[in-house]
Amino acid sequence: MKDGFHGQRSYRLPVPLLHEAAAHPLCQGLHLTDIGFYPVAKAHKRTRRTGSAQYILLYCVQGSGWYQLNQAEKYTLRAGQWIILPAHVPHKYAADETTPWTIYWLHFTGTQAAALYTYLMEHTPAGPATVLPTDERFQLFEELFSQLTLSATLAGVVQASARLPHFLLALLPSATHPAQLSPAAHSIAHSIRFMREHLARSFTVAELAAQAGLSASYYSAVFRAQTGRSPIVFFNFLKMQEACQQLAYSKLRIKEVAGQLGFDDVYYFSRVFTKLMGLSPRQFRQADRG
Repeated sequence: MKDGFHGQRSYRLPVPLLHEAAAHPLCQGLHLTDIGFYPVAKAHKRTRRTGSAQYILLYCVQGSGWYQLNQAEKYTLRAGQWIILPAHVPHKYAADETTPWTIYWLHFTGTQAAALYTYLMEHTPAGPATVLPTDERFQLFEELFSQLTLSATLAGVVQASARLPHFLLALLPSATHPAQLSPAAHSIAHSIRFMREHLARSFTVAELAAQAGLSASYYSAVFRAQTGRSPIVFFNFLKMQEACQQLAYSKLRIKEVAGQLGFDDVYYFSRVFTKLMGLSPRQFRQADRG
């Protein structure tokens, strides 16, 4: 739109500042190039036949619109959904004609941009991802915008670059506050708290599942989807983290540390510790004190 949208805000880094950011060691990995907020963006649309040199985040908070990559299927982007358009891929997007979207958007690039994009896509479903709006997320966006616009200096770009990964990773469903998780995911969060409170005990998967109010098979599947580990491996990992604290800051013997964490066999404890931490308990204690 030639005249823009009422209440819109946007900012594009000047070319000299872009060159400075690309050369700065704290920005080379990841930095913003453009950022904006378009409320009720009627007739907003873009077509880039060769794509964009940057990755583009579109986060819809009201209304709806659509996007298309490589002339493939069109996807609707609704309120509470976001998508990142990959760099150098032809795309189109537009606000819905009847209920035009209100969107937060930004462009980012850098040597780590592709890796971050891949990570985000691996942890979200195909198509747009859904995330509940939170004041924290909007505050993060405002901090990014303010850092870039208030001074328009390299120092501002450095500050915004440091905050950008936090903002993007906060879009993942796993970053949602436990109170906003699905019932199953909330059960897993509660189960992890239960594990932390009972590190001195040993449990079977069936016992942990029963405590969470789920069947053993469903509990194991949801737990692995949420954490990337099986329940028992995750429980042992929590135990080994506590063991690290005891080995580093107490004078307890290794056998005593093992006993406090529910391991009657110190040799089994040592094998589990070595497998998860990459050092034996004795090596860890010596390395920490050294």
